[in-house]
Amino acid sequence: MTNKMKEAVIVVDYQNDFANPETGSLYVNSWEKIAESINEIVYETKKRGWIIISSRELHPAGHISFASNFIWKEPITDAFARWEAPTEKNFITLDEINSGKIQIAPKADFTMEELKAYIESQENKMDAVWPDHCVENTFWAEFYKDFDSKMVDIEIKKGFESNSHPYSAFGWKTLDEKKTTLDIIKDYWIKIVKVVGLATEYCDIATAIDAKKYGFEVEFIKKATAWVDPSATIEALNKMRENWIKIVE
Repeated sequence: MTNKMKEAVIVVDYQNDFANPETGSLYVNSWEKIAESINEIVYETKKRGWIIISSRELHPAGHISFASNFIWKEPITDAFARWEAPTEKNFITLDEINSGKIQIAPKADFTMEELKAYIESQENKMDAVWPDHCVENTFWAEFYKDFDSKMVDIEIKKGFESNSHPYSAFGWKTLDEKKTTLDIIKDYWIKIVKVVGLATEYCDIATAIDAKKYGFEVEFIKKATAWVDPSATIEALNKMRENWIKIVE
């Protein structure tokens, strides 16, 4: 049995494509600035002898979430840049698939059947298609330089299968694919999970709610996270509170 520990910090997806202001395809203003707060929490946790888990998205180039793998779709970030609400160009519904409106690009690594199965698992809608990001074995998938990744005890890879795109850090696997995030947390007798990283209304809330679902006490460390859309973030914070997740300012 692995040594018993009480707390774990999960650093969610603090990678170049999100946090690097010079090259990140999904960079949002000031996301690089939370590195200091993330490191502060990591150092404090390590000093107490507890564990640091960090997730990274490691997508294949033909991933199901990339707008470039569809004909006539554009990344949702294009709408954000224009300060416009997303349109049907920015997401995919089951109705579109069933009516034959969806065309998959030649470079895609998934089939129409796999796309349909994934959309059905997401309540019949994929809420966004994204620019290519965090492609495995590239600089953009690496941890952002200001995050002290040497402190990470266990790294989780997520999004490495081309035909699905869950946001949560749970359910995914260690780099050697031997254990999942949940396996690790149970092995270490973790009682409290602290969530930091990116982004509040996407991968952070998904990770926090999954941790709560699995029976852990959960803390969302607001100063060490960042958001895309302010209104969606307010909704995400309220949903976390409704699920008895502690919001730490």
